Amino acid sequence: MDNYIIHKSRETQSWLKENPKFRVIYQPVYSPWVNHVERLWQALHDTITRNHQCRSMWQLLKKVRHFMETVSPFPGGKHGLAKV
Repeated sequence: MDNYIIHKSRETQSWLKENPKFRVIYQPVYSPWVNHVERLWQALHDTITRNHQCRSMWQLLKKVRHFMETVSPFPGGKHGLAKV
């Protein structure tokens, strides 16, 4: 689990104590290579948001939605083959 503050909240810690079958293993700080969703965000950024070519928020949202619908769910696959 990443080190997001909510994961260390009193409520979360209390729930974990009440449910001992769950064990939390925190990831090292600043370790995006461990957190797979970070790879997705990086691909999204590289493909859609880095070029700043969207002229409106709706155009940006449409491209992001298309990206998310065509992204490859398989490990090692970069992102979907559809042109974004």
